[in-house]
Amino acid sequence: MNLPTTRYPHGIMLLLLVLMAACEPGTDESPETTFVLTETISKDKELAEAVEKVVQHEISLTGKVNFNENTVARVFPLAGGFVEELTAEIGDYVQKGQTLAIIRSPEIAGFIQENEAAQSRLQVAEKNAAVTEALYETGNASEVQLVNDIKELDRAKGEAARAEEVLRLYGASGRSSYAIRSPMSGFVIQKNISLNMELRTEDISPAFVVGSLDEVWVMANVYESEIALIKVGQEVNIKTIAYPDRIYPGKIDKIFNTMDPISRVLRARVTIQNKDNALKPEMFAQIIVRFEGPQQRIAIPSRAIIFDKGRHFVMVYFADDRIETREVRIYQELNGEAFLDSGIKAGEKVMTKYQLLVYDALND
Repeated sequence: MNLPTTRYPHGIMLLLLVLMAACEPGTDESPETTFVLTETISKDKELAEAVEKVVQHEISLTGKVNFNENTVARVFPLAGGFVEELTAEIGDYVQKGQTLAIIRSPEIAGFIQENEAAQSRLQVAEKNAAVTEALYETGNASEVQLVNDIKELDRAKGEAARAEEVLRLYGASGRSSYAIRSPMSGFVIQKNISLNMELRTEDISPAFVVGSLDEVWVMANVYESEIALIKVGQEVNIKTIAYPDRIYPGKIDKIFNTMDPISRVLRARVTIQNKDNALKPEMFAQIIVRFEGPQQRIAIPSRAIIFDKGRHFVMVYFADDRIETREVRIYQELNGEAFLDSGIKAGEKVMTKYQLLVYDALND
C-alpha cells in the first residue's frame, strides 16, 4: 500500500478499537467484526463539510519591479553653465531640497549684474523723489515733476523686485553659481552630468532623475493567450528571487492597451507598498493571478485526500462506527483546497485528521 509517509505513535494506534462480537455459544456462525472510534480519538477528530463552490484558478506571469512614475522627478538645470561641484551619485538617497550639484553660470552672473543695476536705479529714484517732494512743499517744484518722480520710483521698485525674484528662483546669492536641488526625497535613479561638464538650457536630458521607493509598480507580462483571463481588480501574490519566502499581496490596477511589438506582451500593473525599500527597480518578479472560473465543483480541504496505488480516496464520516472509504476524482487543487469531479456530495463530511489511520485500519 503506497500510503503517505505520515506515521502515528503506537499509543495513537491503540485508539482505534475493533470489537469482535462473538456469536452465541453453540452456534456455527462466524464472529462479526465491527469498527468504531474510541471516545478519545472521537473527541480529537477533525471533519470538513464538502461544499459546492466556484472553481478558483491561478495564472503565473513574469514581470519586473519599476519605479512608480507618479513619484519620479526629473530635474533640469535652470540655466546654462559648467558643473562646478557634484554632491550626489546614482543610488544615493537624498532629501527634499538637498543640493545635488553646483553650477557656475554666466547667465547667473548676468542676472546678478541686472539686480545690482536695478538696486542702484532704485536708490537714485528714491533720492530724486525725496528731493522733489521737499522742493514741492516749498513751492520750488511743480506737481507734474513730483508725479513723474514718484512714477519713476514705482517703476524702479518694480524692476528691483523682479531682479531679486529672478535670483531667488535660481537660488543665487551674490555669486555666479546656483545649486541644483532635489524636489523630493528619494533615490537618485539617473545622473546625466559630470564634473566640469557644460550644461545648456536647450538640452532635453534631465541632469538628475530622483524617485521614491515607498511605493513601486510591478509590471506583469500578459501573453495573447492570457489576455481574456486578466481583469482589473484581480488579486495577485508577487514573489521575487531576492526574497523567495516573502509574498507581496496586491491587485491589478491597470491594464495597458498596447502590445509590445517585440515581446508580443501586454502590460498589467500592480501597485505595491514598499516602505522598507526591499523591492528594487529591475528586480524580476513572479505574479500569481487568482480568478474564478465559470465552473462549480465540490470542494474539500486538500489534507483530507489520501493517495494510494495511483488513486485518491477520502474517509466519509457518518458516525464513529460508520466511516466509509470513498474514491474521488480531483479536478484541481489550489491553495490547500481540492475541487472534485466525482466521489462525494455537497453536505457530506470528510475526515481531515486521523484519516490515514482510519484508512489503514479499514482497508488492510
